[in-house]
Amino acid sequence: MKRLAFALAAVAALFGSSAARGDAPAPPAHAAHPEARGAVVIWPTLTPAGDSPEGVPLHRPATVAEKKLADAAQELDATLRDGVEDLGFTLFVADAGPTAGHMRDADLIERAAHSGGGGGDETGTWVVSPRIELGGADGFVLRIVVVAPNSHELRVRVDTAAAESVPSRGLVMMRDMLSPAAADIAATEREREQLNRQPVGYGIMGPLRSQGRAILALNSGLFGGFVGYSMQQASGSSDPRLLYPLLAIGAGVGIGAALLVADEWDVTTGDAWFLTAGGFWGSAAGLFIADGRHITPLTDRFAWGVVGGFGGVAVSSIALARFKMDEGDAAIAGSGGALGLGFGGLAELVYRGRYTNITPYTGFGYGSAIGLVGASALATQVDIAPSRMLLLDAGVGAGALVGAAAASPIVFQNVNPSKARVWLASTMAGGLAGGAVTWLLTRSISVSKSEAFTFGSPTAGVIGSSATPTGSVPAYGVAWGGAF
Repeated sequence: MKRLAFALAAVAALFGSSAARGDAPAPPAHAAHPEARGAVVIWPTLTPAGDSPEGVPLHRPATVAEKKLADAAQELDATLRDGVEDLGFTLFVADAGPTAGHMRDADLIERAAHSGGGGGDETGTWVVSPRIELGGADGFVLRIVVVAPNSHELRVRVDTAAAESVPSRGLVMMRDMLSPAAADIAATEREREQLNRQPVGYGIMGPLRSQGRAILALNSGLFGGFVGYSMQQASGSSDPRLLYPLLAIGAGVGIGAALLVADEWDVTTGDAWFLTAGGFWGSAAGLFIADGRHITPLTDRFAWGVVGGFGGVAVSSIALARFKMDEGDAAIAGSGGALGLGFGGLAELVYRGRYTNITPYTGFGYGSAIGLVGASALATQVDIAPSRMLLLDAGVGAGALVGAAAASPIVFQNVNPSKARVWLASTMAGGLAGGAVTWLLTRSISVSKSEAFTFGSPTAGVIGSSATPTGSVPAYGVAWGGAF
């Protein structure tokens, strides 16, 4: 009879509370939100609720010393266990609740990460922990703490109630926290946590698939048009009726291939720009090498550019097959080709011993190819911000200007091959020095991708100790620590 009275009081409170606040009546159990259903563990009511002075540990009310609290807690436990099944949940009755010393917030979260049976799977379960303590005027302070499955968030509701309405008020509070809206919040919290565990987190919204689709399609279309133009030039025909169809077909094939690749794989903007850098500098290297080797007829040089472009794309694809590239890695590849172009040209001029009335096409070509391959390999090992890469490029340029200015008196008059080589070598050395200084000044921005391989750093002073009959004696020396 006593439990029946509590059940009737709880039902009256459910509808009465909704009518008093103007809310719609609670939905029936079969209409519960899909996310809201599942296993529920209801811990026995604990005291204090949280407003008592600090230092009072959470515990179950004692039957003798806290008889009033114990009676109210017993009634509240029975009502919550009966009412949770009416809300569409499955009550796991075998859970006896926490033991002494395991009743804190972290214990609630840990319990919510396990199944209803307490197993090790990741299905999780709802955990409800009611709290109660004495209030003023023969009333009680109620606190309901709820943790959603696999959540790290505690939702708490606090209210006061008279002694006779403790069970019904506690049931209403639990119903509101296990409502479909609360379940939606819990699902959103789980989605946020799953996304934050991924390498790239975008808050509550997941990253869109193949964000680099447009970039890849545009540049592939341009490369396809270049291939079509090269085919027209290689044919020896200058008829526009052949040129424009080949341009259209080449661009169409390039765009179509890019869209197919973007649908098959997740192509980020960094991946797209990295592939673009490979194709661009590969084509440039092929054209420059063909010009330096004086390939004839002139129209055949475009074929070298096409072959170089496909070679550059192949190099970039090999790197992408093993690593995920970002915008910084694409900047490394682009800068590698550009710096290789400059240093390759300077190297050829040094070899020839002159710098006027000559264009070092061969040095441009081989330098671009070597710079692209070296930068692509470097991008697989180093993380770098695009802004830092721009600073490095600026440092190399500024250093080259300083080196050229410092050695400029050598070539003011009576220029000969030896003086020209010294001035060109000074320019190259200045560029390398400027890049090295910029790298050191901005080194805190970069993070190594291969943390297991570090050259370490030297240390000096006390590097250990030696045990003696009178105690430990410090050992002085020099050491080098690192991982290889």
